[in-house]
Amino acid sequence: MAEMSPTHYWNLPSPLSAETARLAHDLKLPELVVRLMYQRGHRTTDAIQTFLHPSPANLNQPDKLPDIKIATERIIAALDTHERICVYGDYDVDGVTGTTLLVSTLKRLDAEVIYYLPHRRKEGYGLSMAGIDFCREQKVKLIITNDCGSTDREAIAAAQDAGIDTIVTDHHEVPAQLPPALAVVNPKRPDSSYPFPELAGVGVAFKLAWSVLATLGRPKSELTDLLDLVGLGTIADMVPLIDENRILARIGLNVIRNTKRLGLQTLLEKTGPKKRRFTSHDIGFILAPRLNAVGRISHASQAVRLLLTEDKNEAEQLVAELEADNHARQSLEEKIVKQAISLVESQGLDKKKVLVVAQEGWHEGVIGLVASKLVERYYRPAIVIALKDQSGKGSGRSISGFNLYASFQACAEYLVKFGGHKCAGGLQIERNCIPEFSAAINRFADELPEEIYRPCLNIDAVINLNEIDEDFIRFLQQLEPFGSENPLPLFASLGLEVVGYPRRIGKNHLKMKLRSENKVLPAIAWQRSYELPKLEVGRKNHLDICYTVERRTYAGSTSTQLNLRDLRTHLT
Repeated sequence: MAEMSPTHYWNLPSPLSAETARLAHDLKLPELVVRLMYQRGHRTTDAIQTFLHPSPANLNQPDKLPDIKIATERIIAALDTHERICVYGDYDVDGVTGTTLLVSTLKRLDAEVIYYLPHRRKEGYGLSMAGIDFCREQKVKLIITNDCGSTDREAIAAAQDAGIDTIVTDHHEVPAQLPPALAVVNPKRPDSSYPFPELAGVGVAFKLAWSVLATLGRPKSELTDLLDLVGLGTIADMVPLIDENRILARIGLNVIRNTKRLGLQTLLEKTGPKKRRFTSHDIGFILAPRLNAVGRISHASQAVRLLLTEDKNEAEQLVAELEADNHARQSLEEKIVKQAISLVESQGLDKKKVLVVAQEGWHEGVIGLVASKLVERYYRPAIVIALKDQSGKGSGRSISGFNLYASFQACAEYLVKFGGHKCAGGLQIERNCIPEFSAAINRFADELPEEIYRPCLNIDAVINLNEIDEDFIRFLQQLEPFGSENPLPLFASLGLEVVGYPRRIGKNHLKMKLRSENKVLPAIAWQRSYELPKLEVGRKNHLDICYTVERRTYAGSTSTQLNLRDLRTHLT
């Protein structure tokens, strides 16, 4: 057999310690379970129990957030005097769910409330002057932002001049000087003592709603009803699914499965899984792309309308619009990805540590998705800039170990405006500054350790296929929801025999069966059909594989499949 080489460096787990055996005994858990927990940093009985059994009792009280008391009192005052309130959100799923959460809470309290989401292409991220003008025209007296506002000094000052108070609820990085808002409720504030700074925007909105409802003595069920939105927005925004986010996302998934929200019910009926459990994977690959698509292609307010509607016909119409926008998004994304790859390879940009590509006419609504595709392909931070005349709007995605927001800060002299966090960010830039910006961000990249640019697979455990049984599958389900900082467990198995006849499926995928002792399981190697000639029919081929385990349901039958992330020839 011609040798197969891995595409990634395999970071194998540390050897087993006596500590894992002791923990397994104390917790009465299989040692494989404890081994995996230990590998992920959960190294005490309490830590393992807390992770496996997330409880709402472990949520932090909202009063630990900065300015939460000021914000709560101002909202209650607005309720008492019937002042008009505007919830000002963002156009992604985090912003859409947070806006829906605050609007539905305020409506339940009989507030006079409207909402505003900026147009992605015409206004961009954050509070815009057009949005402030809208609030002034609507005689708004209080703006409550969600998932934005921390950097919008000018717009908030304009609102202040118009006699409008602003409460900022946000989770993005905070500049040295806070905006002139009445309250800035953000766990990332430098002066914040909040124990967990990684809440999503909808998580911060939930804490504000919690504070208001508790102060007014409302029933706890009103808070529970909001958790479908919190789970949806938290998982979709790819914040770390640990600590509070894990609790909120886990409970939120359960609420989504039985949601009372008509629009979400309709979206699940039309697009969700029919004969299996709804999981975090379905949020990432089914719900979130559709809810995001309207903000990318038309206007995100349609997604808020869907989540707020109590009319079945309207819900079905809005779901159809989401589907149409999602198809348009897919087509645009595919086209721009091809153009961006062509630019990278024709200009030799793949030899740089940070990819910066720009072109006239690219659609601003999909450049973040294109940046993600470039990161997947080249394992480099990528910034994709849509040019219009002499200026451009860019969106960036990063790799582990490269703080994108810090890199923007280091290159601030070349940027008109920027924001974001360590994994993703956005910017505005003048066309003539792009070459200098590209050089500067690559100088920043040169100062970082070389190993962060090497694609690496962090393997949780090396196992035998015989260990993959029903108990194993049930344990994997207990680790859900999966996402940032709690990825789907990655396993390695060594010296597996290829059984029967491997074949190509789809455009370029490789399907085969693999055997370890008496256990045979189907496996798919995505994007690896070019390896097929190396698997010589009639000879015993043995492979080492790195993979995730998937439970598949088809035609009423459930089976286990290995999704290969990498493979290599087994060398004896």
